[in-house]
Amino acid sequence: MSAEIETLLREAQEGDAEAQYKLGIAYCTANGVKEDFTEAAKWFQKAVDQNFLPAKRELGIMHLTGEGVEIDAATAYSMISEASKALDPNAMYHLALMYEKGIGVKPDLYEAVKLLAYAAEMDYPGAEEDAERIDNIIHMERERKLKSRPLLNLDISDVDVEAACCKKMLDSMLNEKTVVMDTFDGPQLIGEDADGNDIVLNKCPYCGKSIRRISRDKY
Repeated sequence: MSAEIETLLREAQEGDAEAQYKLGIAYCTANGVKEDFTEAAKWFQKAVDQNFLPAKRELGIMHLTGEGVEIDAATAYSMISEASKALDPNAMYHLALMYEKGIGVKPDLYEAVKLLAYAAEMDYPGAEEDAERIDNIIHMERERKLKSRPLLNLDISDVDVEAACCKKMLDSMLNEKTVVMDTFDGPQLIGEDADGNDIVLNKCPYCGKSIRRISRDKY
């Protein structure tokens, strides 16, 4: 055992949460000690008991994979989401994948892509690529649902356009020139003026139909 690990072990045994976390990482990565996920989980848990968020993230991820602990999606979600709320990009990334696949939480591609975008802004590896991948899935699903619904009402939910009122609005939605965006006033339907600048729409600029706000699972 290296001098560095001996120091970490002493500090961890004395109750230092950061040392307990670092010792857990060492056991996960075989850095100065033999790889041992069970031992890693033990030290992470000690740090978690002191509310050390990075340890919650790591132990949560272990509950996803089953390395060193039993697979427990509910516990994984609880731990990882708490670290994500503290703007931990690693936690945001893993929580996004949980939302994508519906592991420990109801599937939500919109929440997944939002978390991945945040993680990408903090340069977390792979987040930008996964955000683009999920955004493409959302785009295809949007196109399918808009084309399958009658041209009758101009419907939006808290995350997306849901139905078009006329052919011109349908084309604008399919081309993503008219979209739902989150603003200071909440989700709004955003279109373009004659100069191509973003504007908030209160009704269809083509047929005059007013916007209906609906739940995304109405249809």
